[in-house]
Amino acid sequence: MTSLTSSSKDVRYTTSIVKGAALVGEMQKLLENWQPSEPYDAFLGRVQHQDMLGKSTAYRTKDIVRRVFARRLLIPTDEPARLLKQIMQSNLPSSTFNEMLLVYSSRKDPLIHDFILQEFWPAVRSGRNIIDTDTVLTFLSGATYDGRIDPPWSDNVELRVARSILGLLRDVGFLRETQRGRKEIVNYRITDEGTVILARELYESGVSDSSLSEHQDWGLFGLSRTDVLDRLDGIGEERGLIVQRAGSVVRLTWFVRSMEEMINVLAR
Repeated sequence: MTSLTSSSKDVRYTTSIVKGAALVGEMQKLLENWQPSEPYDAFLGRVQHQDMLGKSTAYRTKDIVRRVFARRLLIPTDEPARLLKQIMQSNLPSSTFNEMLLVYSSRKDPLIHDFILQEFWPAVRSGRNIIDTDTVLTFLSGATYDGRIDPPWSDNVELRVARSILGLLRDVGFLRETQRGRKEIVNYRITDEGTVILARELYESGVSDSSLSEHQDWGLFGLSRTDVLDRLDGIGEERGLIVQRAGSVVRLTWFVRSMEEMINVLAR
């Protein structure tokens, strides 16, 4: 399997996660009201004028829309927002929305991606039950040592980042709350719907059949190349996809013409 972790030579972590962890409820509310044809400034003005995010201050609202919603879902294209909006409007499990939100969040923030792959799933495989802020702080200390955090963050910033990471994993269903700073690990398994949608999204983005199952996004759900192919194969033709394997050669045959048709099939 190809490497699923970022190289310290070309990656720098930021504190952007403290602007908002997963913010599942806020993202859903914004997507309910967002229209693809609407200019960003007009949408931001409407969010503020209509108080879509409740009692958030004007500064906080602008921060969520600009630094979280737009950064994760609108830049460089609005395809992520379009897909999540389709998922919301369908009859798919809410966890499928959370799974794709996690994918898009991690693509924009290597800190999220690396912590999940380097700390969360190894903790799961080793049989640990709890992840706490100390786990994240130790990870951040290592990132400071090898240059992924440069210049170093203050203790207070590191603690805020650690809590935000744990909050995100809780929001998407990987952890459940036990007490502040300590989260219980959930035995999480990506939904069939999420598996097929991610595969289709990668396919439509130009990822080849041979490399699709090796894409780093699967590592977010603890899946290896073989795991991915087995899951897709087991999901079956009725979900719009056939997997053919001959040694290292993989061929995916789709019975849908678009993501929209894919979601309609899954929602039946």
